[in-house]
Amino acid sequence: MKNKTTNCLNCGEQLDSNENFCPNCGQENSDKKLPLGAFIKDFFSNYLSFDTILFKTLNPFIFRPGRLSKAFNEGKRRRYINPIRMYLIFSLFYFFMISLTVPKDLIDKGLKSFVNRKEVLDSAKLNGLDSVRVDQLIQIAEENKAVEQKDSLNKWSTLKYWASDENLSDEEFEANLQGIGLDLDLISPAYKRSFLLNSSMFTYQAIRNLPLMMFFFLPIFAFILYLLFMKKRYYVEHLIHGLHLHAFAYFIYGLAILLLSLFSVATGWIIFLSFTWVSIYTLFSIKRLYQNGWGKSVMKFFILGFFYFSLLVFGFLFELYISFITI
Repeated sequence: MKNKTTNCLNCGEQLDSNENFCPNCGQENSDKKLPLGAFIKDFFSNYLSFDTILFKTLNPFIFRPGRLSKAFNEGKRRRYINPIRMYLIFSLFYFFMISLTVPKDLIDKGLKSFVNRKEVLDSAKLNGLDSVRVDQLIQIAEENKAVEQKDSLNKWSTLKYWASDENLSDEEFEANLQGIGLDLDLISPAYKRSFLLNSSMFTYQAIRNLPLMMFFFLPIFAFILYLLFMKKRYYVEHLIHGLHLHAFAYFIYGLAILLLSLFSVATGWIIFLSFTWVSIYTLFSIKRLYQNGWGKSVMKFFILGFFYFSLLVFGFLFELYISFITI
């Protein structure tokens, strides 16, 4: 027997003793303490939709491009998981996988590799070696760690020391950087020094800002769709489509990252196959939802890809710049 209350515990609405649910907010009229099993069930059901609606959603989401967007735009709002919730779930999965797999010393390794390669190239020029021999020397250096164990390791440590040396003027610091081929005139010495001293923080900042950048670009993606397929459709319908397409891309790319992190597989092939799957899925989704012929669908697909990819490149570079100046 459930103990009932005279007022709703959720919204405070006055209740009669025979009312099982609050007429204002719909919460059950009961003061019974919530058991652990009910709490877990409520979490999966209400927030992640891990019930029958999840399994109804996964099949069209993965194997029937455009079906979910078409159904939602036709008014079938309760049959499948809400598009915003799907976007949040799979974007969380994707960016979580990125945060797990990207090493904190990624920038250090990249710059150290650049210094190593620069040293080999300079030595090769002095000795008059051809490009084939240069590549062989670089490969040997990478395999045997010879450069890293000797002069280049000292050079990298010196580079870090230059950045932290308060007695070294900006002009001297710039001259030292130019000596190893790291002269970037568009960036002030203060930012360069901060970057060298906090390269791990830069990686953290870039990863943290990436979800925000992608969320910002989602309405832009929908607007491009609106311009390409505006006939008899509202902007929000394209936004729904964009949410589903991005959620699918996050799902596939997240799985690819997980696969690469767990198994020794060909990285190039995994990247190619995941990108191809997402591209084909997007094309078929456009064909199903907007019901154009294949010719128009393919043409508009490539236009969409060109403009959106161009904007993503610009946005990614801008995001790296923001991360760079805020470390």
